[in-house]
Amino acid sequence: MSARTCVEAETFIRKPQLVVLTHPEREPSLRVMPMKIEILRERMNRPLGRKEIHFRIHHVGSTTPSRADVKAKIAAQFDADPSTVVIKRLRTAFGVGVTEGSARIYDNPDLVQRIENSYILKRHEAKKAAEA
Repeated sequence: MSARTCVEAETFIRKPQLVVLTHPEREPSLRVMPMKIEILRERMNRPLGRKEIHFRIHHVGSTTPSRADVKAKIAAQFDADPSTVVIKRLRTAFGVGVTEGSARIYDNPDLVQRIENSYILKRHEAKKAAEA
């Protein structure tokens, strides 16, 4: 192989680029997550005493919102008690910045405990700190 071929081959090799990632706890501007909730369908289920909502969240340029964030936003939007709001499902499309989901808003907290499955209620429990 001649020297000229080696030089030409080196021009086609791409060098790795350095990508700097910021940590959300260290970068205060990344803590605020702009998200817009669009209600796709809303229906009242009177026999079970709840309102069933299907929604779409636009969060382009940020991470998928947590269940707690979505729960707080829906409770504020529908003027409901946060203990009566249950996020049933959240599905995020890869690379799009759009999440679709469904939620249920009950008439009172007793109905939540009586009707919802235990695995759904466990998802809404507050995260406990790891014991050291």
